[in-house]
Amino acid sequence: MATLGFQVLVQAIEQLVENEPGDKLTSEQLTWLYSIMLSATAVKLALWFYCRSSGNSIVRAYAKDHYFDVITNVVGLVAAVLGDRFLWWIDPAGAVLLAVYTIANWSGTVLEQAVSLVGRSAPPEMLQMLTYLAMKHDARVQRVDTVRAYSFGALYFVEVSSWPHRACI
Repeated sequence: MATLGFQVLVQAIEQLVENEPGDKLTSEQLTWLYSIMLSATAVKLALWFYCRSSGNSIVRAYAKDHYFDVITNVVGLVAAVLGDRFLWWIDPAGAVLLAVYTIANWSGTVLEQAVSLVGRSAPPEMLQMLTYLAMKHDARVQRVDTVRAYSFGALYFVEVSSWPHRACI
């Protein structure tokens, strides 16, 4: 998404530098534009309200994406309509704003999620809890040798070795 935002930024700046307005939209095109954008925005808004109340972190991530779509759809539609009706440069200027917003938003998301995707070790408290659970899992487990837990997206991949090794954990 950030690279898409960069491409939109380049094209919008080119249009502003060339100082040439694009083609005017016909009334039929405007009708389709309003219908599609308003429908999509209404659906995304409803999904945002629904997903943001969830306790699940993955569903809340969807809420963030829906909110992003609502913002970009509204700003994009307003910029397109104002650019078509009044000053042509409002449309590419809106595209520049949306591109910068997209680049900043998605770059932040990538940095935020990259840590969990590279296999970061679980916090010590979680490792202690996992060790306790492994010890109490089965009476045949006499000793837990090693507990490792690595981030795996929003979850953790856990490895446990115990004594005796034939015990299934």
